[in-house]
Amino acid sequence: KLELVWTVVPAIVMTILVAIGLKHWFAITGDAPKNAMIVEVTGKQFNWMFRYPGKDGKLGKKNYTLIDESKSNPLGQDWSDKANLDDIMPGDNTLHLVVNKPVKLIIGSRDVIHDVGLPYFRLKMDAVPGIPTTLWFTPTITTAQMIKKTGNPNFVYKLVCDQLCGKGHYSMLANIVVETQAEFDKWMAAQKSQYELAMSSQQPA
Repeated sequence: KLELVWTVVPAIVMTILVAIGLKHWFAITGDAPKNAMIVEVTGKQFNWMFRYPGKDGKLGKKNYTLIDESKSNPLGQDWSDKANLDDIMPGDNTLHLVVNKPVKLIIGSRDVIHDVGLPYFRLKMDAVPGIPTTLWFTPTITTAQMIKKTGNPNFVYKLVCDQLCGKGHYSMLANIVVETQAEFDKWMAAQKSQYELAMSSQQPA
């Protein structure tokens, strides 16, 4: 009877936990709400790159053969695709999100397997070369509110790599700013498209 109890009870508990886990898994990896903002997150040894669609709301096509850091094209964006011309890639290693607005992350890797870890949002997802993965969530507390809530003036949301990816793994961090729509719009208006940066980098000094 004892063996039966210690076998059956844990089995039932594990089955319930797996069922709950699958429910949430299918929720965060399923279709995002129609009003969700889109951000592409790409990992490489040893930092993260973020790409936002411009006013057209679409991310342009990429081709790994076009990757060229010297020409300001770290993702291999195909400039013949018009959807690429207004895509934004901020250079401050910070992911900007809007409070109370769903965000869908399209996750990938440029080299080895990484993992997008969002400890404050209790989420993580592998970043796999050649196989895009997705997840979506809704941030509900701004960075400013968290500073007040925690009493820590230096508080910042973090994006970390949860997969050992090489000797610089420890340094693969990015900041996340959760802000109001007005603050986000002001920040976005100050950004230049990656196409503009790429074209200017190819002009003679």
